[in-house]
Amino acid sequence: MSESFPQRGRSKRIALVLSLLASVSLTLCRLWSDGGLPSAFIVEQAHINRQPSPFAEAFPSVNITDSLDSFSNLTELVQLQNLPVPRNLNILFMGDSLTRYQYLDLVYFLSHNGTWPSPNDRPNMVMEKTHRNGWTQFYSFTKSALQPYEQCDCFREFNLTTLIENRYYHDPVRNNRVTYLQKFGKLPFKSNWNVTEVHQEHRLVQSAAELNFLIQDADWVDAIRDFVCHLSPKPSLFIFNAGLWRDHDLKDVALQQKIVQALQACNIPSMFKTTTKPKTSAQPTWDEYERQLCNLTDYCMDVRWTALVPESYYWDWLHFHEPIYSMLNVQLLSMITSHVNFDVVEAIS
Repeated sequence: MSESFPQRGRSKRIALVLSLLASVSLTLCRLWSDGGLPSAFIVEQAHINRQPSPFAEAFPSVNITDSLDSFSNLTELVQLQNLPVPRNLNILFMGDSLTRYQYLDLVYFLSHNGTWPSPNDRPNMVMEKTHRNGWTQFYSFTKSALQPYEQCDCFREFNLTTLIENRYYHDPVRNNRVTYLQKFGKLPFKSNWNVTEVHQEHRLVQSAAELNFLIQDADWVDAIRDFVCHLSPKPSLFIFNAGLWRDHDLKDVALQQKIVQALQACNIPSMFKTTTKPKTSAQPTWDEYERQLCNLTDYCMDVRWTALVPESYYWDWLHFHEPIYSMLNVQLLSMITSHVNFDVVEAIS
């Protein structure tokens, strides 16, 4: 299992497990006298006693990635092919373009029967610059590639006050929901849509005149409290990262606490993803705010291994060619499918 748990998270989980075991024992004693177990309990027991996730060994642990000295050594340990398509995922990403491309890579995998985007595709799912007519073409292309599963509340021009990109993926057959909400630095979160209507059919906005923001001045906490917590069903996991914006506000310790508290208030587990390394960085170091958030959130996705990625895998100084986003998502799936909240049983079809 490739994950980095804060010490506080370990203590909470140990207490939870002990409480669960005591509750199960008491329930078994009561049910024994009634002559059997209800079917729902049997299903849960089968779920808890399932075989290890096929993603469990698909990405090395943090202890191993910390010991590697080359990208080739890492790729030998990562399994990208012949992976099953998970079901019952309900996760939400919030962040900037570093997070957007990871989202697009993941939902492509989910919607294309376990196939990852190719680095040679033109235009490309994770390279906006390959779309000659700019962002409108990029949004149209990605939405079309993900039909009928994704709705894109998306518009972008040079005016930062109007840019918006929120994506909502839903596959009702596999019961997968993946959401991406855009948060650039200190710029506020915006939404054109009512939170209850995000999975309804919407046409792409073509001009700024069509924008009608229902939410437009939300910071991290406002976005969680007023939008994320009202999604139905609520996400099973909130994954967030601020990217490399110089003015991002996740360095504010008080804000860190408020974000986690807002998620706890509506019972959504938190995962902080450390920031992928830029092209010019070769040091797998932590920023202090990353260490703080990894100790505060329920889960920490440690991606310092991206310091090993050669320069040839970048298409600018921040963003990757494939298969880097696919590797990030295998790491993510190896973490979340190792927990009983998720069920990876669907074969590739």
